[in-house]
Amino acid sequence: MTTSTTYLRIEHLRKSFGSFTALDDITLEVQEGEFICFLGPSGCGKTTLLRAIAGLEQQEEGGIVQAGRDISVLPPQQRDFGIVFQSYALFPNLNVNENIAYGLANVKMPRREREARVQALLEQIHLPDIGHKFPGQLSGGQQQRVALARALATEPGLLLLDEPLSALDARVRLHLRNEICSLQRKLGITTIMVTHDQDEALTMADRIVVMDHGRIAQVGTPEEIYQQPATEFVARFVGSMNLLPARVLDRHALMLGRKEVQTPIPMPDCADGTLGFRPESVTLHETPWGIDREQHLMMPAKLEQAQFMGAFVRLTMHLDDEVPLLQVDVPVEQHATLVHSPGQPLWLAVHQSALKFYPADTRECMRERPAASLTKGGSEVAAMQVAGV
Repeated sequence: MTTSTTYLRIEHLRKSFGSFTALDDITLEVQEGEFICFLGPSGCGKTTLLRAIAGLEQQEEGGIVQAGRDISVLPPQQRDFGIVFQSYALFPNLNVNENIAYGLANVKMPRREREARVQALLEQIHLPDIGHKFPGQLSGGQQQRVALARALATEPGLLLLDEPLSALDARVRLHLRNEICSLQRKLGITTIMVTHDQDEALTMADRIVVMDHGRIAQVGTPEEIYQQPATEFVARFVGSMNLLPARVLDRHALMLGRKEVQTPIPMPDCADGTLGFRPESVTLHETPWGIDREQHLMMPAKLEQAQFMGAFVRLTMHLDDEVPLLQVDVPVEQHATLVHSPGQPLWLAVHQSALKFYPADTRECMRERPAASLTKGGSEVAAMQVAGV
């Protein structure tokens, strides 16, 4: 990210297709030079939002302001963007030079300037000698790089990438991921990419916009999204997460299945819910002694199986028949010295900073608990909703 100036502002955008709501009151600001990823599962609204920014879909409500200019109802050709699609969308009857120069010819750039611009772009995408070739003669990765060069040819203020890497094999995808990031940072162009691949979002974006059922679930840096998922949906979707149904007993006690555990993070007065933590945040111990229980959640469990993952070993642990099996990622060295065989009892410790608690619906809880618990003030009820997060 190069500056803190707002370049793109989206306000209360709504879009429906019949009875299906694709975008539901979307409000977002994108800073100049920022690389943003719209991340989410199929049908969450991320592509519709990108297309609305491009003018390829017309929103029913709300506005879009780009560089201080209201583009809410402008057709695509009057908006300042370049776009790269998953399918490349190159003209098969034009060679690479002609594909890249297509937009430049439309704006009446002189031929010699066009040729120089095209060659400079081919150098930037590290394909200086393919200008005479046709798309059918290129690999998928080469075609996508040409599509990227074509999108950048007119020097747009905004670059839109609609799942540009999903049609490529893993090795090419990783290489292009690095090239796109390098080129974006070199040019300083404000970029929005749609993806369902969390690894792409975590490694490429300055900020990630996680979407769920047409709404924004969370906006944050990759570190914030991964380490502090704001909702159970974000926790499930981004990375691996142990999520255990929990019943609150008191301020520092939970029931996980049939096991009572003491928790170092304060629980809401009036909410059952889900306790979450990442597999790599767990440490293993043969006994519970010597662990600071004021800072750690401690749980006894038994080893079910171990899977060698290269850099680490993923253990499946059994805590209780009434809760899901736990995943624990440990360094190979620790596994070799501490873990021996299935059925082995071990103690799991999770530091308080790694614990997240997602309360169940507060209204449901209010109906189940005594009336005395409803005397809390509005600010306290709000605090309950994010307890431990």
